[in-house]
Amino acid sequence: MVPQRSEPFAGLMRDVRLALRRLRRAPLFSAVIVTTLAVGIGANTAIFSLVKGILLDPLPYDEPDRLVTVQASARGQGSEVMPQSAALHFTYEDHATLIERIGLWRRSVVTVLGVDEPRELEAILVTAGTLPTLGVQPAVGRLFRPADDTAGAPGTVVLDHAYWQSQFGGDPGAIGQAITVLGEPREIIGVLPRGFRFLDEQPAVYLPFRYDRSSVTVSNFTLSSVARLKPGVTIEAATADLARLLPVAVAQFPGGLTLEFLEEAQAAPRLRPLHESIVGNVGTVLWVLLGTVGVTLLIACANVATLLL
Repeated sequence: MVPQRSEPFAGLMRDVRLALRRLRRAPLFSAVIVTTLAVGIGANTAIFSLVKGILLDPLPYDEPDRLVTVQASARGQGSEVMPQSAALHFTYEDHATLIERIGLWRRSVVTVLGVDEPRELEAILVTAGTLPTLGVQPAVGRLFRPADDTAGAPGTVVLDHAYWQSQFGGDPGAIGQAITVLGEPREIIGVLPRGFRFLDEQPAVYLPFRYDRSSVTVSNFTLSSVARLKPGVTIEAATADLARLLPVAVAQFPGGLTLEFLEEAQAAPRLRPLHESIVGNVGTVLWVLLGTVGVTLLIACANVATLLL
């Protein structure tokens, strides 16, 4: 006995066959309808993919909600947002009680020799705590240790996975080899995992800062900083904890800005969620675009309905 199709399904098939016959009878009309709907649906799909990838999906790091950028502010000088100072970073690293890890970093462009012809590559200078703050584990080798990040230490370098694949063919034997970066031989000590992205950057190589702490002062606010809060700590509590350390920074790293100047400038730490810092004003633009293309799709549907009527 042949099973009978349900009435709703049979009705749907009749509607589909009727629609196909109408489309064949008027190909130009059909093309206008399909194109109108395709533009509206395509635009919505493209913009929603951006919104999902940038705004809705979490950052690809371990417990991203605990990650913050550490900046400074000086409202007395009219500066709501300022980069970080190395002296403040080291003070926070040594004395902060509500931060689990903290790292300092800066973009750079370097010339690399020893693989093929000289090439200019994007690089990131980091302190030893920067990559561990993001929770990344090396695919091969190791990351920077405090000994690699001290003044006068032997030169070391960590490679991005894509650069390792393109220049060394993914050979684990690259660990221990040397390349020349900015005229200095540096030992390759590690390779980052496939797909890892440093915030919104994609450098080929990572280098240690190797700061000489004896020459650091509370000045030169030109660097970027990322930190991981301890579990359960709020941004407000961590900000208050760092604010108490300004006198400590001046005492530990004298010769720069005085405590009186910092107080007059209303200097203070400024912490923001890392996701918010990366997205910035792009989030507002993307939401507006998504709303705009949504209205466009409604207009396209209304136009199609008008044509059919």
